[in-house]
Formats: sequence, C-alpha cells, structure tokens
Amino acid sequence: MLDDITKAGAADPDPQRVHDAIVWRAYVAQHDAAALASLFRDAILRLTAPYYDAGQRAAWAAVAEDLDAFDARLARGVTLIAEHAGEPVAFGQLFPRDHVEMLYVAPGWTRRGLASALIARFEALAREAWASTLDTDASALARPVFERAGFSLVAREIVRRGSVSLPRFHLCKPLGAASFSG
Repeated sequence: MLDDITKAGAADPDPQRVHDAIVWRAYVAQHDAAALASLFRDAILRLTAPYYDAGQRAAWAAVAEDLDAFDARLARGVTLIAEHAGEPVAFGQLFPRDHVEMLYVAPGWTRRGLASALIARFEALAREAWASTLDTDASALARPVFERAGFSLVAREIVRRGSVSLPRFHLCKPLGAASFSG
C-alpha cells in the first residue's frame, strides 16, 4: 500500500528529482516519537498563528510534551510519515479505520501536496476496511485542505486543553459511492 505512492528512485536520471524525493513509510514506535513530536509542536506553533492565539497554540502543542503518551497515541491505528533526506516532513494518522486523527506538515513543506497525499492514502485504507465514511476534527488551518478533498462541514466544535478553548471543525466524507476519478 505505501509503495504505490510515486517517488523518485535511485536510478532517476534527474538529480533534482532525487534530491526532492519524498519517501513514505509507516510509523515505528519509540523510534519516531521524538522527531514527530518536534514536527507536531513546530507546525502548531508556527503555522496556526493566523487562526489561534499564543495561549491556544501553547496548550495544543503541549500534547507532545509527554513523549511516552505521544508515542502510544501514534502507535495506534495507522500512522504514516513522509520523509525527505531521512527527516520527517509530514505525518498523519488513521484511527480508528474511519477517522483521520492527526495530520501535520512541517513549516517549509506546506503547499507541496503532502497533506492531500496523506488524506488520499487514508481514504484508500478506509475504503479497504469497508468504512462508509471518513471523518476528521480539523483545525482552522487544515479545514480547507480536507474540504478540497471532498469533506463537508458537519459541526463547529470547541475542544478544551486544560483551561484553554480551541475551535475545531468536524468534517465528513461519504465513501459509499464508487470513485471513478483517475
């Protein structure tokens, strides 16, 4: 499943494409936790500033402070990582089989299709698991990415992180109909 995402190979004659190659792989418990926690915090603190204040971003990013708990959370379900030159540049999680639990792209790697590629992979996995819908609880930053992928707003929600309230958006995409897109 992971190998069918297009990537440049070692035999690729174009050195720029090899340099820019993204490698997709599954999460390795304990091994990947620290790097993904860093990406998670960096993405939240830097990319969501137009949508969330400093207190909201700090409360949200604090989820990754307990590395053992963060690792346990990443180890459940299916967590996929996009790497460049051995460093993670994006990751996401499908848990359970019909819910995109996490989706984060490193600053400097946005607007390159990584979030859309993760969503497409998770949709394919959900379809394989015979899920009738795929849903997520998206931030204000991620909401447009999911909407471009065919998700629709179900509800606006408020989640609490300690004493801080964060708005989010529950989005859903029906999977029951066959997809004939290329």
